[in-house]
This record gives sequence, structure tokens and C-alpha cells, in this order.
Amino acid sequence: MSTADIVEVAAGKLREELQPLPGSAMLPWRTRRTPYRVFLAEFLLVRTRCDVVARLFDDIVAHYPDVPSLARADQDGLAAILKPLGLRKRVPFLIKASCYISDRHHGEIPARVEDLLEVPGLGPYAAAAIAAFAFDAPVVPADVNVLRFLSRLTGLPMEHRTKGSKDLKRLLPLLSTTNGGPSPEVLLDFSRLVCRSRRPRCEECPLSTECTYFCASNQV
Repeated sequence: MSTADIVEVAAGKLREELQPLPGSAMLPWRTRRTPYRVFLAEFLLVRTRCDVVARLFDDIVAHYPDVPSLARADQDGLAAILKPLGLRKRVPFLIKASCYISDRHHGEIPARVEDLLEVPGLGPYAAAAIAAFAFDAPVVPADVNVLRFLSRLTGLPMEHRTKGSKDLKRLLPLLSTTNGGPSPEVLLDFSRLVCRSRRPRCEECPLSTECTYFCASNQV
């Protein structure tokens, strides 16, 4: 099979055989999903563990319930609330992003990836994640875990340890829901918790017959 065929087969198996992982569906930005809550979560999740953000998320939303309130936020006050997350350097970007959305989009989170990429502080992954989770856009948010999974599956190298490679990114549309792939949430949770960086849980993965990494690791 070609590399594209391998990814297409894997996408179908993941959609058919994977279920949401326990606890992942209970993340507060998933249980009550609005564009603002998704935007805020993706901003806070940069280099921060899900469980840490989840513990503080509702308290942060209580202080800053919408984009205009974030745009008006006092930098020191916001920094104090975000201190447990270790995100002090992200505070100016969060305020700047909120001001930009207030000015350019009347306080509403834009739906298109192209518009989200213009928001200060949002990179390609966050823009795709917001579009997918808040607006059901048929895009694949690809963090380092998803790119690592694709690298293991296909045997294509991770040319950059966090950004993957152009070849890997070209394969991402084959994992989309419009191509028969799993939901973005399931794909992200699978690549983070099953196809994890260290000691991947290959015994829980339905892709052993397709996976280059698994086949190479289990050669007799």
C-alpha cells in the first residue's frame, strides 16, 4: 500500500473502533462548548497539561466570561489568576488577542482558520483546533502528538521534533472526518494517551497491522 492508502485505512479504523477515552469528554471546554470557551482553552493549553488547565478553567471563565472582559483585563490581575499555570509570558498575548477580536470581529471568535491565523498569539495548531472544535470545520488540528502518531504509522521521519515535516502535514487531510476519519477530539486523545511519546500503549491500538513503528518493534 502507498503511504496515503495506509493513512486512509488507519483513519477508517480509528473512526470505527476508537471510543472517547474516559475523562476526556468531561473537560470543561468540551462539556459546555462555546467559541469563546474553546478559544480560551486553546490559548491556555499551550505547553500546559490538560488536567492543570481543567482544574482552573471555570474559575478563569468566572472572572473573564467573554472576549470584551479579557480585552479590558488588567495585566497584573490576569497574570495572578493564571499564575498556577505558569503562563505569565502568555498574558500580554491573550489580552492583545482579545483586543484584536474585539476590534476586528466585534468581540466574536472568527470561524475561519484564515481569520484565526491573523489573531495575535494563535498559531496553526490553535487556529485549526478552534475552527474544528467551536465551528465543526473539517480540518485536522495537528499537535506534536498527532504528527508523531503519523510518523510512527507511516515511517516518515519527524524532521522537526515538534513541527513534524511537510510530508506528514500533507497527509493530515486524510485523517479528517470528511475523509472518513475520527473526530478531532478522539484523534488528539488517542495520540496523546495511547500513541504517547514514551512507552506507547500499542496493545490498545487497533492499527498494529498497518503501523510501521509497531511492525519494526515486533520483528522476530
